[in-house]
Amino acid sequence: MNKSQIIHKIKKAFVLSFLTLAFQGNLKAQNADVIIIDAYKPTISDAFKINDNPKIQDTTVEKLNLNYQISSRLYPTTYYLEPIKPAKMVGEPLTKFYKSYVKAGFGTKITPLAEIYFNNLRSTNQSIGAYFKHFSSAGKIKNYAFPGFSDNEAVVYASKFFKYHTLSADVDYNRNVVHYYGFKPNDFPNFPDANNKDDIKQRFLKIGGQLNFISTYKDSVKLNHSFSLSYFNFSDLYKATEDYIRFTGTIDKKVNFIGKNIKDQDIGLKADVNYYNDFNKIGISLPGAAIRLLPHFSATYNILKFDVGLNTSIEATDKYSNIYLYPDANFNINLYNNILILYGGINGDLKRNNLVNISSENPFINTSLPLAFTNTRSKLFGGFKGCLSSYLSFNAYISKSKVENLPLFVNDTAIDLFNKFTVIYDKASVINTHTEISYQKTEKIKILLTSNFYQYFMTNESDAWHKPSMDIKFSFYYNLKNKIILKTDMFAFGNSYAKKYDLGKTPNVISVPLNGTVDVNLGLEYRYTKILSAFINFNNIGAVRYQRWYNYPGYGFTALAGITYAL
Repeated sequence: MNKSQIIHKIKKAFVLSFLTLAFQGNLKAQNADVIIIDAYKPTISDAFKINDNPKIQDTTVEKLNLNYQISSRLYPTTYYLEPIKPAKMVGEPLTKFYKSYVKAGFGTKITPLAEIYFNNLRSTNQSIGAYFKHFSSAGKIKNYAFPGFSDNEAVVYASKFFKYHTLSADVDYNRNVVHYYGFKPNDFPNFPDANNKDDIKQRFLKIGGQLNFISTYKDSVKLNHSFSLSYFNFSDLYKATEDYIRFTGTIDKKVNFIGKNIKDQDIGLKADVNYYNDFNKIGISLPGAAIRLLPHFSATYNILKFDVGLNTSIEATDKYSNIYLYPDANFNINLYNNILILYGGINGDLKRNNLVNISSENPFINTSLPLAFTNTRSKLFGGFKGCLSSYLSFNAYISKSKVENLPLFVNDTAIDLFNKFTVIYDKASVINTHTEISYQKTEKIKILLTSNFYQYFMTNESDAWHKPSMDIKFSFYYNLKNKIILKTDMFAFGNSYAKKYDLGKTPNVISVPLNGTVDVNLGLEYRYTKILSAFINFNNIGAVRYQRWYNYPGYGFTALAGITYAL
């Protein structure tokens, strides 16, 4: 008997003993009879060995060094070009031009208006046109002499376009009539002809022309240049005449003198020759010339842009001549991306006063007046400018000027009616504070606000006669669907002073205040079609009769209506 059989018999005896005890206990507990039919034959299933053996997993990865090579080989390729049709771009149609434009109207105070424009159509070779205007009034102002006026202008112009130059010329005719109405006829009973408007009539006639020649090079390294020659003759009803000849020329060229870090280097020369010959009513000749030569150099370094030069000016008459040297320098500093720019500079200038400019500023002058040279010895200025958005821009600066022979208007005491002005000169320091804000959104909305505040420090005179302490202009333009156009202009003037003589007092000079005012104008235009429109303008809505010149009140409220038509 082997070992396994012995173990089998032991297990069989053990099981049999266990079952016997169990049955006995059960029988005793239940007290029941048990009948055994056959001997019990217990069995035990075979045992099986577990074949799973423990394993150790190695996580180390062996790094393999691979060496490989690529043999490059050119593979021949071929391609074929197939022509394609160019893309056709459909652009916007060109704006239609009209050969002529007519504007006509009539207003209160017997005020006719007529304007006519003529011009050739779009051309790449030439431009030819003409312009005519008439504007007058025969209205009256209570208690004052006849204040009627008439403005007439005719201009013919032409331009010829060459490959690199433009030649242009124009002929100008101006005829302006005013009346010396600055007095009350009832205050002068000894002058019975004071109510005769022909005796207080003045007519200014100016005829002249100009010739210009300008280069239009696209290449900046070329020598750019421009030249202009002009002439006019000016006369009035009191035998005063003035002949004027002017030549101006500029040349400039891009250079590279300083180095690569200095950009936009430009060197140039400006020349300006002004010659006047005046004759007063007694035939005395007053020739004079102002000559200016200004070499300059400009460049840009990083955020700094500067321009420096020396203004050499010559004052010449038939009796003497003087030479003046003025610094001419200015700079711009781009503080932030063209949004905020700091600028400033210093310069000076020499100007010969003439009848044309003086009569344009004050048409009630006595043309037998002294014509001196105004010498601005220095002008120092500085300010800020920039754009707050693509629509809104601003500019503000302050300047201080030292001026010799500043012209001032005073009533001419040699005239019995005291209704004409002459000019006196004085040395002064002038401080000007200027601000400008503009807003424009396409052609729909345009807003402009400008202001100037002045301070005059006179040497001999007690005040700057007829120089307002401020002037403000506000303009508003609104285009409603290109159908209705609304325009508003507001002008404001500060106080000024007139010089009056009182022989019965000591001192005999009295400063007469001329109050400032606000003048508001309103215009409305309705465009019936692109070529036909109607308009109406209301001037001085507040009906303020302010005096810009002593004893010369304005009309007050006026209105003007009319039509425009393009042909």
